[in-house]
Amino acid sequence: MRVIVPLAGPDFIRPDGSVKAELVVQGQPMLRAALGSRPWAVEVAPERYAFVMADRPETRAFASGPLTRWYPGAAHVFLGQYSMGAALSALAGVATSGADEGPLIIDLADILYVSDLKPRAVFSRDSKCGAIALAFQSTSPSYSYLRLDQDGRVVEAAEKRVISTNASAGTYVFADASVYLVAVAHALRDFDGQQHNGLLYVCPLFNGVLAAGYNVHLAPVTDVVDIKQGDIL
Repeated sequence: MRVIVPLAGPDFIRPDGSVKAELVVQGQPMLRAALGSRPWAVEVAPERYAFVMADRPETRAFASGPLTRWYPGAAHVFLGQYSMGAALSALAGVATSGADEGPLIIDLADILYVSDLKPRAVFSRDSKCGAIALAFQSTSPSYSYLRLDQDGRVVEAAEKRVISTNASAGTYVFADASVYLVAVAHALRDFDGQQHNGLLYVCPLFNGVLAAGYNVHLAPVTDVVDIKQGDIL
């Protein structure tokens, strides 16, 4: 498995010059609290992570200091300018991945949750599964959403539109890098239909997975703590 963490948004650097990843959450830096609580954390070695950041003095200092201590050997990718959304920022991290590394996880690392998901097992059971959406129950317009049909299958994903009560937990699992690239290509071809405020987010990429003929598996999570909404403990 490979984990890509897009941290390249304009809100990553705080007004006081610190970075959002170092906010203390449940007694730990936010980034460590989020990534360390994932059910696959023990399986993924530090060098299997790639962190994508805007190229700023603050992010360079963070990467060479705390980030290197926390995830020695991880890839650090710096963008010279802001991209058109996390879906495209993540591409820079995907570029550090090999062709045969199995599941590709895009983790925004700003929501804590409890899950027992085993991605490899899901993909092994369903050869047509192209992606896994981790979700919880909400109706807040601040989230992205997954809509199911009457048989419980994911049929649509939308950003900041409440099309169901299945809100994305901000972690997206793709069968491999090639499926992710197919989904990005779909979003670029249908930019007007997939963008939100001129940006391409990760959750709507599931529409591209579906359009390519794959299934999207919904994996419920519990005990959600949304860091970006201020639920910091």
